[in-house]
Amino acid sequence: MTEPHNQIRFEEEEEHEMTIAFLLVSDFSMMCFSSLIEPLRALNRLVGHEYFKWTFLSEDGAPVQASNGASIIVDHPMDQLTSCDAICVCTGIDVSYHASDAIISWLRQEARKGRIMGAISTGTYFLAKAGLLEKTPCTLHWENQESFRELFPTLEVTDRLYEVSDKHFSCAGGTAAFDLALYWVADKFGNNAKTAVADQFLHGTGRSPEEPQRNDWVERYSIHNPKLLDVIKLMENNLEEPMTRQELADTAKVSVRQLERLFGKHLQNSPSLFYLQLRLERACYFLRQTAMPVSEVAVACGFVSFSHFSRSYRKQFGRSPSEERTPEHVRKESKTT
Repeated sequence: MTEPHNQIRFEEEEEHEMTIAFLLVSDFSMMCFSSLIEPLRALNRLVGHEYFKWTFLSEDGAPVQASNGASIIVDHPMDQLTSCDAICVCTGIDVSYHASDAIISWLRQEARKGRIMGAISTGTYFLAKAGLLEKTPCTLHWENQESFRELFPTLEVTDRLYEVSDKHFSCAGGTAAFDLALYWVADKFGNNAKTAVADQFLHGTGRSPEEPQRNDWVERYSIHNPKLLDVIKLMENNLEEPMTRQELADTAKVSVRQLERLFGKHLQNSPSLFYLQLRLERACYFLRQTAMPVSEVAVACGFVSFSHFSRSYRKQFGRSPSEERTPEHVRKESKTT
C-alpha cells in the first residue's frame, strides 16, 4: 500500500515542528497514551512530514509497565532530556504512590526552562504537586476530581474533557486524549486536516471540551423514572452529609414507601443500601488517590462511626480501608506469589 503524501496543505506559511517528551510513569494508562499519540502519527503520515515528534522518558531510563501489563521501552531517563517543546506526564492508577520527589523536582526544573507542561488523566496530580497549575484551569478524570479538589483547594479544576493554554494542557484521560489531539491538529492545520485524521480511525471529528466526561444518569443506571433519577442525583450530591429517607422522599415529592418501591423495581436495591454503596465508592477513590487519614475519609463519606465504616467497607470490597491503601500493582503481585 502506497503511503499518501501531501494530501493536506499547511495553513501556516512555515512549518513549526513540535517535539513532545512523554514522561511515562508506572501503571500509566495505555488508552490515554495511545489516544494522544496515534492521531499525531496519522497527521504526520497524511502531510508527508514529521510535524509532531516525540521522545519517551522514564524516571530512571528503565522500561515502564502500563496498567494493562504492557511495557514500553523509553529513549532516555528524564534527567537526560536535552530539548523539547512540551512535556506530557502519562500516569494512571496509584498516582500518589508514584509521584516521587525526584519527578516533582524535575518537572519544576523543566517548567523553568519555558517548556509547555502537560498531563493526561491523573498526570494532572503531578503538575499540581509541583506547583505548576496555580494560575491556569486544569482538568483530570472524573473519578479523581473530588479527591484532587480536597488536596488542592486553591486550584481551578474544571469538568471539561481538556484544558489548553499557552504554557499548559491537561486532559481527563481515556478517549478525551483523542479529542485533545484532534484539537491540536485543527489548530495547526485546520478542520480539513482534523477530519482526515479522524477518518483514519473511523472516528467522529472530535468532541468539544465542554462535553460531559460521564454518561448521564439515564445511561449509567438504565432507568428513566424522573422521581428515581432526582433521588439518585440528591444522593450523589450529598455524600458527606447523607440525607434521611424521609428527606429524600420529601424533596422528590414521593412517600417513603413509594421511594422503597421505586428502588426495588428499577434497581433491585433499597434506598439505604444504594446510598451506602455510593458513599463507599467515594471512600475507595479517596483511599486510593489521597493521603487523607482513614478516619478523615470516613467523615468525608458520611460515616460517624469508624467501626461502621470499616465493617461496611470490608463487606463491600473484601478488604479493610487500610488494606486499600496498598498500591494495586502490589496487591496483584501478592496474589501471584
